[in-house]
Amino acid sequence: MEWLCNLILGSGVAHSILVVAIVIALGVILGKFKIFGISLGMTWILFVGIIVSHFGISIDSTTMAFVKDFGLILFVFSLGLQVGPGFFASFKKGGVRLNTLALGLVLLSGIVTVIIHSITGVEMPTMVGVMSGAVTNTPGLGAAQQAYYEASGVMDSTIPAGYAVAYPLGVVGVILTLLGIRALF
Repeated sequence: MEWLCNLILGSGVAHSILVVAIVIALGVILGKFKIFGISLGMTWILFVGIIVSHFGISIDSTTMAFVKDFGLILFVFSLGLQVGPGFFASFKKGGVRLNTLALGLVLLSGIVTVIIHSITGVEMPTMVGVMSGAVTNTPGLGAAQQAYYEASGVMDSTIPAGYAVAYPLGVVGVILTLLGIRALF
């Protein structure tokens, strides 16, 4: 019975894997529910993770590093499998214009981030996390953390904190905007 207490309340690798599994399972279950015809889907996994960490549940740092990197790899790989086959074909159907708009959006997001940084004085690493969360760009978060680590040799906890604060607002903002556009037109 002691092993079960250590598994649930401990701090080892098994405890970390259990916490990650519970967060993912709860996120997937909550993602199946629709509110007013809208489902947040897999976004609930992030929300459950934020809630769990709010209550002080943490996992082993080595396991966290592995799960973070492996999860990002799986995310980008599965996105590539989904989008990749039609990527080059999309250039024939207005893809150049859409890619130009996407590039413009990234540049505009960067400019707005620099403006907010200069007005508020919030540190730039935090603002990069906020920008990644506001545009719901998880690979951007991973790239920002890695770039900061390689440049400074330390991890900055304000990057994922800014992301965690802005991500829910980015998701809800997009949903409300699309509902508003649908109602308007």
